[in-house]
Amino acid sequence: MFARHANPQRPLDVCLACCVSEDVEHQLRQWPLKRLPAKHFYEYNCSAKSEVQSAHEVGYFLPRMLELLADREEIHHSIEISLDRLGRCPQHCWTQEEQAILDRFALAYFDVILRGGPLGESHRLLHDDPLCVLLMLDVGGFAIEPLMEHWLQCEHPHATVQFVRTTYWDFWEHFDYSNAFAGDRPEFRRKVREWLMAPEHRKRFATKMVSPEFLALAESEGPVGHTSFGTMVEGVFEQLVQ
Repeated sequence: MFARHANPQRPLDVCLACCVSEDVEHQLRQWPLKRLPAKHFYEYNCSAKSEVQSAHEVGYFLPRMLELLADREEIHHSIEISLDRLGRCPQHCWTQEEQAILDRFALAYFDVILRGGPLGESHRLLHDDPLCVLLMLDVGGFAIEPLMEHWLQCEHPHATVQFVRTTYWDFWEHFDYSNAFAGDRPEFRRKVREWLMAPEHRKRFATKMVSPEFLALAESEGPVGHTSFGTMVEGVFEQLVQ
């Protein structure tokens, strides 16, 4: 779908002084996309760059970047800004077909995040944190409303586990999304806040939290540090039913 974006023939929009080596810059332009590893895109995405990005340059790399992202590879030092270059492309630069593919990817990727397996006993993987992923997609220029609606309607019990984990730590204390990368994105925080605070949404998630499927899964969820998952459940449920 993105084949119209040919590999760039001129130097990429990167800092060759200290961010990206000349070898990596050359390989990004000359190697087949499938051969490019995550570490090359890590340098490319973390580099100093222009405020507005070339849609043809980003469009060429985009299929491989999304593939690596879906494989849980690190293409930036922070998941929230992994698609920063995409968000810097001019508005309406994608064809209708390209935009449809991007929207399908976002929904499929987010669905995997919601339905994925347990995150472990002592830590959360940011790649698997739904609110971090929503922020990443917002930074990338995606509409997040369809994704939040999908989360609301998703009956998979792990999607509710994800809701408990991420909102317990990152929302309910201040009733605002507490992520450093969201500090300068008030519109994103407003959307998340209104979605979480809507009475019908709170009731919907409270109902999910008393379902037999969720309660059975919650029994096997490990703590985060010294905080048990049961404590998280109690804290979130209390906020939802107030």
